[in-house]
Amino acid sequence: MAEAQRTIRYKLVPFARSGTIKVESLHAASEIWKSCFGKGGNFTVIVKEANDASEDVEHEAVGEVEFKVWSFLLAQWSPVFEKMIASDNYVESQRAEVVIQDFSASAVEIFLRFLYSGSIEGSATAMVEVAAIADKYQVDRLHSLCVRCISQELRPELACEVFAAADRFRMEDLRAEARDLIFTSPAAALNKRPAIRPELLEEILTSGLLCIPEDDLREILRSWGTQEGDSLESIINIRTQNQHTKDVLATLWQRYDAAGKKGVFVGYWVSVILGPGLGEAYTKDEIELMAIGGWERFTLLEEGWIQWMLPHSWVHLQGFCFGRESRITPRTSFRIWVSGDGATWHLFCNYHSEIPPPGLIFFESDAPAGLVKCFRLEVLKGELSNISFGIQGILQTPLPQQLE
Repeated sequence: MAEAQRTIRYKLVPFARSGTIKVESLHAASEIWKSCFGKGGNFTVIVKEANDASEDVEHEAVGEVEFKVWSFLLAQWSPVFEKMIASDNYVESQRAEVVIQDFSASAVEIFLRFLYSGSIEGSATAMVEVAAIADKYQVDRLHSLCVRCISQELRPELACEVFAAADRFRMEDLRAEARDLIFTSPAAALNKRPAIRPELLEEILTSGLLCIPEDDLREILRSWGTQEGDSLESIINIRTQNQHTKDVLATLWQRYDAAGKKGVFVGYWVSVILGPGLGEAYTKDEIELMAIGGWERFTLLEEGWIQWMLPHSWVHLQGFCFGRESRITPRTSFRIWVSGDGATWHLFCNYHSEIPPPGLIFFESDAPAGLVKCFRLEVLKGELSNISFGIQGILQTPLPQQLE
């Protein structure tokens, strides 16, 4: 990060007049504006924070921090500030100040410094709060930047902190991302007792989605020591074998293969249903390839659908991907549907592109709240060929003793 800050970025701008060159140093401009923060302004941002140390709830101590800024700068970045500053109908415009009571002064300072410099610096949890501020005041660039940075820096050791912060500020996408990381890497995420609200900890432990054997999880909880009112071990809910995978169908095939290929794969591990008119288009061997999500090069799907059902497994869904060798013809349209029971379907993805993007294609959208076991790929227009179809998520299967 430090190296990136030392890099000076120049932008070459062509002039209409031949032979004239204009050079801009964006980094230099950013540095000048950054140095202007806190040195005057015609508008005051007042942050009022409740003092957590105050024991009197009815007369809660409130700290107050003020920032002097320029109103035109706020208005340029934020449509919300632009509206309140430009109209005399708003008290903020009349008093040339705005009072913020739902965010910390430190996060507001990071937010304001970005408006001056275009750069941000802070912890992952601070970035969650800054993202929430940016969302409230519709500073879309900052919101996107914060979310992207958090996702890039998110590690199991930070997952509980980010999960709690995202819950507090109602950042649902970040909350889900951090929670899923706890599910997939619980040994690292829960190595120490997380400083989160009891109800959030209970949500994690009772989810049934932690990818860790129950005995190992109990050992981790015991390593935390005891706290008054704790009964954490009693709420553990791991009744299935959980495994995070980027390819559910391939993982099931690997388990079938490891078990000596006893019995049948298609029909027990995975069931495949073809749409109308496709029943005679494929051989038995091709259908088995479809069952593991990988199709031969000559195989294609055109204006039809294929459905996968997991008779004895469930998935906490995170997304779908098409492998790098998959071919999606131009002007192709398709949908991906998911279901928990095969009766009620949820539209996960509605795709259309004139020119498909090259390489790996990943679809991440609003997943249904519960577990799913049915997946349908429906082509409306165009062709899909050489498809490698990956279902990504936490695969749940019965524990061995439950199968006996």
